[in-house]
Amino acid sequence: MAEAIVRPAAQEELPAVARMYEDLDAHYRQFPYHFPRVEDLGQAWLDSFRRTLGRFSQLFVAELDGKIVGFSLGRLKRVAPYRGGYLVGEISDVWVHPDARRLHIGEVLNRQAIAWLGNQGAESVEVQVLEGNQPIQHLYQKLGFQTELRQMRLTLESGGDHA
Repeated sequence: MAEAIVRPAAQEELPAVARMYEDLDAHYRQFPYHFPRVEDLGQAWLDSFRRTLGRFSQLFVAELDGKIVGFSLGRLKRVAPYRGGYLVGEISDVWVHPDARRLHIGEVLNRQAIAWLGNQGAESVEVQVLEGNQPIQHLYQKLGFQTELRQMRLTLESGGDHA
């Protein structure tokens, strides 16, 4: 089997990546993940960053034997002015097709996103990892990430108060 090629996604590949994002969402739902299901989620996800591609975000794809088998999305954000206002990178989404796992493609996708974020001036890079997703937690530890925050969620009945 050939080695995967990781590169920025081409415009014509975006629909395929949007479908892969829906696979990622299905994977998330194996873990404690309490967001409602959204119709055309992949397209909505693409629309959330499409206008910033190449400037404040970069979508990378992994190609193996001529087929897209994974992606990573790196985004830039600015910390609040009272915290210094500096640029922080975020790897918000990573997916590798199950048939292409264990080939270090996730690692290469993440390294590519980290390099791009650093080249854009990010002073650090953040990731959020779902509880119980041990493989990705181990990968991020291998890449040098350290846990510094735990996010918790309270789901409210009908969007109302919880007393």
